[in-house]
Formats: sequence, structure tokens, C-alpha cells
Amino acid sequence: MLGRDLDENENVSVRAFSGNIIKAAPTGTDRDEAFRRLRARIDETSKRAEGVSENEIDAAIDEAADYVRHHRG
Repeated sequence: MLGRDLDENENVSVRAFSGNIIKAAPTGTDRDEAFRRLRARIDETSKRAEGVSENEIDAAIDEAADYVRHHRG
């Protein structure tokens, strides 16, 4: 999706923005709860992919990314 493989020491991060307003990141217990909800969502999503090979997952991601690139608005 990035157009190249990542090096072992590289990471990808995703940030969500609401319009032109940048919200402060949660702190304290709000941050802990947000992290818990994120992990729960990741776990739910990963269960739906049980039994699917990594190659099949990569191919599906590539197919979706290619579709979006060629069918924009």
C-alpha cells in the first residue's frame, strides 16, 4: 500500500482528524480506555481472518488499494 516494503526498523502510524480541528490526544484513564477499545477491535477483526493465509490477506489489501486508486470520486 505504501509503494515499497518497510525496513525492519520502520513503522507506519495512522492519525485521524476531524475536519480542520485537531483534537488533543486522550490522557490518563481516557487514554487507557481508548487503547482497550482499539485492542478489542483489533482482536475482533483478527478473529474474522482466522484460517486465511498472510498471502491471501496481502492480496486482498492490494486489490482493495488498487480499486481505490482507480475509482476515486
